[in-house]
Amino acid sequence: MVYSSNLFAYTSHNIYTTTLSILSYVKWNTTTPNLCVVDNAAVANQFQQVSKQLKYPYVISSIKLESFTSNNCSAIFFSHTPIATQQQFLNRYSILSFSMNNKDCELGSAFCLVSKLNGDTSFKINLDALTRARVHVDPRVLLLAKNVENDE
Repeated sequence: MVYSSNLFAYTSHNIYTTTLSILSYVKWNTTTPNLCVVDNAAVANQFQQVSKQLKYPYVISSIKLESFTSNNCSAIFFSHTPIATQQQFLNRYSILSFSMNNKDCELGSAFCLVSKLNGDTSFKINLDALTRARVHVDPRVLLLAKNVENDE
């Protein structure tokens, strides 16, 4: 029997609310964590609006991947960066990562979010990538997900 290192969950929230909610379960060493959105100012703007509306204490920045510095970002969000590029980046940097274009979640980001047609979001957790991120995520986030093997 082959076991997956991925967990899977559904939520009735959109990608922005779901990502910010997950971030709220992270133990940060700063009072204002910075979520850096890679190569997509429109997505960064959406995050800024939702974060403000929900009163989350995050700084949301739009960055170019080639100008990334770990001093400026607490977590990183990939919207359309190819999975291979995500993986190469994450092999160099230990950072909490999210992706909205990585349905399988075998490589790349720790949290892979998929928007459903009805606006709901499902997400998978890549436990290997989460471990490499070297941040403490409250186990209650993991309880939101269940082992994919149980559903297959």
